[in-house]
Amino acid sequence: MNNALDLRQLLNIIRQHILILMIMTILGAAAGYSVARFMITPTYSVATSMLVNRSTDNNTQTAGNLYDQQADVQVINTYKNLVISSNVMSEVSEKLKRPRTSSETKYNLSVEKLKNMVTVSNEQSSQVFSINVTGSDPKEIPLIANTVADTFKSKIGGFMKINNVSIIDFAKQPDKPIGPNKKIFTLLGAVISIFMTSLFLLIKEISDTAVKSSDEAGQILDMTNLGEIGYIKPVNHLKLLSKKTEEQNLKQLRSRTSRWGNN
Repeated sequence: MNNALDLRQLLNIIRQHILILMIMTILGAAAGYSVARFMITPTYSVATSMLVNRSTDNNTQTAGNLYDQQADVQVINTYKNLVISSNVMSEVSEKLKRPRTSSETKYNLSVEKLKNMVTVSNEQSSQVFSINVTGSDPKEIPLIANTVADTFKSKIGGFMKINNVSIIDFAKQPDKPIGPNKKIFTLLGAVISIFMTSLFLLIKEISDTAVKSSDEAGQILDMTNLGEIGYIKPVNHLKLLSKKTEEQNLKQLRSRTSRWGNN
């Protein structure tokens, strides 16, 4: 067979193996969904919102308020680094190891582990920033987020000599995980399956050296096809009939021969 496949041949291969391609696509999608559903640990995320806003009295001028707001927005970048500092995280780690009440769960988390779980984000030109915590335990991460916020609020006065941070929203236990995305895994499984199956079929077709048609033989030998000789498969019952006819003819011949001999 010619190793160069044209579009017509490719479409013909797909048409011949469409059922296999459909089955493998379904199996690949099922495999991708199963991996996301049963093999990958779900990931949850929560956030505690904090506001940077220094307290002012009623006599403060508007220009001063605007200046303070701009200063508060600019200082948030500094606060981001302070939130995940070892100073704050070490105290958070100690608080998680020693819960205030017996009903609270004890969590033994290192400073490095906490740093990997906690991130800080904010919108541009906003005085609000969020302490985000991501993890696999939906009960653990809201406690971490709220403990980080409380600890940072209590220590900011010592860091900056000013207490202008307040907590807006406390983190709550999440209802649904943020990952893995089952739809993406299902689609990825289907795409990989159909790609690998198609690649296998193409390699099989290209490596097949058998001549499948007279046209292909003419192309290989560079000769004109003048016609085809058909092949008729022998039929068993016709063989039996011809054999019986031969036997009958032989008997008749023997009978005639014996009569001639007697005469």
